[in-house]
Amino acid sequence: MKNLKLMVIGLGFLSFLSCKQTSQYAVEKYVEGENAKLPVDVTAYMSYDSIKCDKEGNKVVMYFAVFNDLVIKGLQQTDVESSKMVMIDMLQKDAKTQTLLSVVKEAGYSIAITYLTKESEKILDVTIDPEEFDKKVDASQSENNLRNKIDADLKTIKSLCPRELDEVTILKDAEMDWDNMRFTYMYQLHDIEIEDKEMAKESLREQLMPTMLGPAMSVFRESNITIVYQYELGDDTIRVVFMPEDYK
Repeated sequence: MKNLKLMVIGLGFLSFLSCKQTSQYAVEKYVEGENAKLPVDVTAYMSYDSIKCDKEGNKVVMYFAVFNDLVIKGLQQTDVESSKMVMIDMLQKDAKTQTLLSVVKEAGYSIAITYLTKESEKILDVTIDPEEFDKKVDASQSENNLRNKIDADLKTIKSLCPRELDEVTILKDAEMDWDNMRFTYMYQLHDIEIEDKEMAKESLREQLMPTMLGPAMSVFRESNITIVYQYELGDDTIRVVFMPEDYK
């Protein structure tokens, strides 16, 4: 009887081990397939570079490279917990990442989202553990998380202004009007001439649209916020406006 009990225990362990190995294999194959599609640009200043399976650490790591000092400093001042809640909400709602959540949860893996400089120096690391994958965020909590993140981002941007972005553009300020759900970036242009204001406006809109539709602006899309890019050149002002319906 003793030998029979030991054999049953042994079979149970082998069954568990088999399931564990199968789920780990599923993670490895998923990561391998996704990594083959990378890198991809997220915005003009950020790319999704790679996704790796860390078997020793029991986690899947998503690596993002950041190329802009302003964005880097913003990430360095990010509140990790509020960012984590926003990320969990986004992962749950995105059909593409629902598969990732499913396979890593089955294997008992965490998901780490790591932002690096072009020199591979770590900027920010957010880890989501398996028990947090199904964490439900009710509508009011989700709205508060989004508001807190936007307010924190706004505070960071203001602390870095004025900021020279390139040879002709300075980011002067930013403001959030919660009453009208409108976020405005304020720029100053210099050492440049604009002959056709409407053509310049359309050109700027075309250049900005990929950013507006990318992951970096998902918080604004989730909150149905209007985004205004306001450029001042002497006495002229050019405003490029993205309404919530433009994100659909």
